Amino acid sequence: MSPIAWLVVAAVMAVIEVVSLSLVTLWFVVGGLAAFVANVLGASLFVQVLVFLAVSVLCLAVLRPVFVRYRERGKKEEPSVLGEHAVVREAVDNDLMTGRVETSDHMTWAARSADGNPIPVGESVVVVGRESVRLIVERRQR
Repeated sequence: MSPIAWLVVAAVMAVIEVVSLSLVTLWFVVGGLAAFVANVLGASLFVQVLVFLAVSVLCLAVLRPVFVRYRERGKKEEPSVLGEHAVVREAVDNDLMTGRVETSDHMTWAARSADGNPIPVGESVVVVGRESVRLIVERRQR
């Protein structure tokens, strides 16, 4: 078998991994490269296939959990601000598309009025929704 065949196997697996981002076919890329090296060193086809399968399965079993854990480490649950009280720092006016509020953790957010009515600076509001990085607020009932 031509050594180029193992490079083709590795390349196909790499393309599948890039498309899927599943961290499964990545290990078959490593196995394909190991089989390529075995081929270049003169191993028989049986040994090449054995190397391909052994390296692929070993990497899948040992390294995938480590990579998945590392990938998941950066994902954090976004804190919910729904129901939280805030103070208007820049007048909220949906027509002018202006408005900023400050939450209790001293974070300022772009804001929009839930009912469409303007809300003046200094007014106390409650967060009733969220659209991406913009909070939907309404006047706080006293």
